[in-house]
Amino acid sequence: MLNVAYGAVQDEAAIESMRRILVTFWFFAPFEVVLAIWYWNYKVPVEHTEAVVWANSLCLLHTMTAVATSLLTVIVSRILRKPNLNASTAITMQVLMCSTYLIYGIAVSYLDVAVGGVEAFILVCFAVAGLSLMRPLVSIALFGITLAAVWQMLILTEDGRQLAIMRLNTLAAVVLAVILSAIIFHQYARSLLLRRELEVLAGQDPLTLLPNRRELMDRLRKAVNLGARLGTSGALLFIDLDHFKNINDTRGHNMGDLLLKEVAQRLVASVREMDTVARLGGDEFMVMLENLGDDLDSAARQAKVVSEKILRRINQPYVLGVSELHHSTASIGIALFSPNELSVDELIKQADVAMYQAKDAGRNLMRFFDAEMQVRLNERAAMEADLREGIEKGQFVLHYQPQVDSAGAVFAAEALVRWVHPQRGLVEPGQFIPLAEEAGLIGELGKWVLVTTCVQLARWAAQPRMSQLVLSVNVSSHQFSQADFVDQVTQVLLQTGADPRRLKLELTESIMIRNVDDVMAKMNALKAQGIGFSLDDFGTGYSSLSYLKRLPMDELKIDQGFVRDILLDANDAAIARMVIALADSMGLTVIAEGVETSAQRDFLAELGCHHYQGYLFSGPLPAQAFEALVTRV
Repeated sequence: MLNVAYGAVQDEAAIESMRRILVTFWFFAPFEVVLAIWYWNYKVPVEHTEAVVWANSLCLLHTMTAVATSLLTVIVSRILRKPNLNASTAITMQVLMCSTYLIYGIAVSYLDVAVGGVEAFILVCFAVAGLSLMRPLVSIALFGITLAAVWQMLILTEDGRQLAIMRLNTLAAVVLAVILSAIIFHQYARSLLLRRELEVLAGQDPLTLLPNRRELMDRLRKAVNLGARLGTSGALLFIDLDHFKNINDTRGHNMGDLLLKEVAQRLVASVREMDTVARLGGDEFMVMLENLGDDLDSAARQAKVVSEKILRRINQPYVLGVSELHHSTASIGIALFSPNELSVDELIKQADVAMYQAKDAGRNLMRFFDAEMQVRLNERAAMEADLREGIEKGQFVLHYQPQVDSAGAVFAAEALVRWVHPQRGLVEPGQFIPLAEEAGLIGELGKWVLVTTCVQLARWAAQPRMSQLVLSVNVSSHQFSQADFVDQVTQVLLQTGADPRRLKLELTESIMIRNVDDVMAKMNALKAQGIGFSLDDFGTGYSSLSYLKRLPMDELKIDQGFVRDILLDANDAAIARMVIALADSMGLTVIAEGVETSAQRDFLAELGCHHYQGYLFSGPLPAQAFEALVTRV
């Protein structure tokens, strides 16, 4: 494993080593020049011919060393400027540089037995200082100490030193240099590898091993800046898997992780090597396409081709686990970037907006950024903030739409929430209910509606004409799926004193695709208290008769979408006839909503439906107006 570690960092470690040794060479070359001059001017008596030879030899040696060191310094400096410097070249030059120290020390030792042993030892330790990859300032300090020590020895050392001592010291210095340099290089390589691993982890998604948001942002900035310099365009693709939450809810997070890994592989296979595929988190991915030319139209065409390729690959079946097949789709938003046009944050925001535009258009689609979409999203964000404030400040009221029988008598009503905004005025449910569901506020709002409805039932219990009315309350799938939903309803009934037999909960078909056993247990628990159930918008969702016959329903509602054209569309009429027959066979009552004309009511009556709700009789009314309507009728 150690060899692998060295292999991963050997280029950078060797180059860094050579760069730091070079610092000491810049100081070593002038030092050799000074010594050569000093020995050239060294004064000895003429009769001491051996001393003259000794001085001349050392002068020649220092001169040659100074020249060799200077040449090596220049060569290494030039080599370090090369962009594609590899480890083999760096190590070769490093060996030459360090060998200069060692050869120099040994040569001086043989020429000067008197001081050579100690001088060689210090000079070889100086080589170790270069090999040790220390900071340049530390190498400079060691150089100064070495210079002072050598100068002191040249002046004070006496004759009589033995050649054996010199050889022993030189050998010890060489061995020490090799051992210390190996140890220090090993430590440097390990620390360098650890730093590399941390850098990779900081920019990598642990599940898919793709670049994460941080790494993508860094690459995107570089791509935008490079495009600005070169005048080229690019594209950013924001990819979100459709209905990914369903696989986590129904098959578990392990299967969801397997799907994300497979999607990551397909995305990588759909783009060029130079492009970037990143995972932002969850089921969101991004693809950055660089260098698409200097024409935005051409860039758009290329981005469209890549997006279509991605959609085809993602649409192919997935094998999760051993043999479990899964099908998935994605929505893609595309934002183009051209020189000097957008910041990175704006670019990501545009791609995000385009992705939501693709989802709104039906999913499994791609869309380019539309500025009008951004305006709508800004308005949506403002409304979400107002919605939160409205719930906190109690800006909501209930209106009641009567439900009548064939004789026109009011027997029940549906409680419908309205938002009285201080600036926007009366806001219809269609504008804020979907937003409340997506923002996670529907549970809190639904609880307020339930409490207010039960309070109203308790008030009407004291009025003979109103006490027999049943109030229907819409319950969202999110609210019903809460683990303590039954306890919530029970507690509200106890606190308000409302008669549970006068409360009816309207559920949608989306609840039936969840855990049926859990749904049935909750319904049975509430049914035991006397609460009724109505299946709203029947026929518009994922109807399953096998589920319907197991659930304790009391009523089916014919959706207004079928009632609107019931006189014009034979299919709508056939569906209404089917719902009425089904309700009759299962012993359920049936009510048609959205009845606006007498002809519609008469046609429904002929089919066997005798309960109605719609503007033919009345729209939703405030409590007082509704009471007046009931007592008048």
